[in-house]
Amino acid sequence: MELRHLRYFLAVAEELHFTRAAERLHIGQPPLSQQIQALEAELGVALFRRHQRKVELTAAGRQFLPRARQILADSAAAMAAARRAADGEIGELRIGFTSSLPLTPILHHSLQHYRAAYPNVRLTLREMFTAGQFDALERGQLDLGFVRFNGPAPSARIQVRELHRDRLLAVLPRAHPLAQAGSVALAELAREPLIGYPQESGAGLRDVILQLARQNGLELNVVQEAGEAITQIGLVAAGVGIAILPSPLECVQLPAVRYVPLSDHDAYLAIGIAIRRDEDSPLVANFLAGVGTEN
Repeated sequence: MELRHLRYFLAVAEELHFTRAAERLHIGQPPLSQQIQALEAELGVALFRRHQRKVELTAAGRQFLPRARQILADSAAAMAAARRAADGEIGELRIGFTSSLPLTPILHHSLQHYRAAYPNVRLTLREMFTAGQFDALERGQLDLGFVRFNGPAPSARIQVRELHRDRLLAVLPRAHPLAQAGSVALAELAREPLIGYPQESGAGLRDVILQLARQNGLELNVVQEAGEAITQIGLVAAGVGIAILPSPLECVQLPAVRYVPLSDHDAYLAIGIAIRRDEDSPLVANFLAGVGTEN
């Protein structure tokens, strides 16, 4: 049974007149009659009772009418949904982000822009360290990720587009001799007790700090590890040591803590957006189109 047969049947059923139905369908009356006869032959029932001056639906035709309407409506809805999916207007987009990203304008501007443009796409957001996002992207568990990563992606299957760079700050106790300085070099902090991220956390910042230390021939004195930036700041306030964190964390203000920028040239942590190199989803393409570099 073809959809055009249902459209022809619906036109005749609503007009109850073959000539008017043919005019409505922009076809000739004889071809219309032939198509209705073909439909009746396929169903094995008469759908219309034909008289010289009028046409009536049979009992079978009356039962068939609402179902034919529903089939045509479902068909139109299915085609519309397919087109919207192909255009990236419906579906689910899975987005990863690191814990400090909500403190920057990049994430919320991107999400606000996308929600306004594509309100029928379901966004699934997951807070994850950078290494976890790269792994989830490779496994197909994320569609894109806002990562904290300096340099190329660790996998040939992943590409990262840099969006912004945040200066690294030394988080110092208020009474520290350098707490009132305009800036401080990493070399001045090499012997300080440092609070850092554990290796297994997958935090991109840990690798950046270690690389910066190696470039300067320094060996850092890590005395405590903490997987959350807020925890590190609290431990600085408690006098456990110092920390090095990206500038958006400066919004966490504690009376016992001061933030001093690192003066080293490469003392920054980049924000990037990561996707699979073979990604061809229109959902992802539409999201990327709205991600700017303004902060």
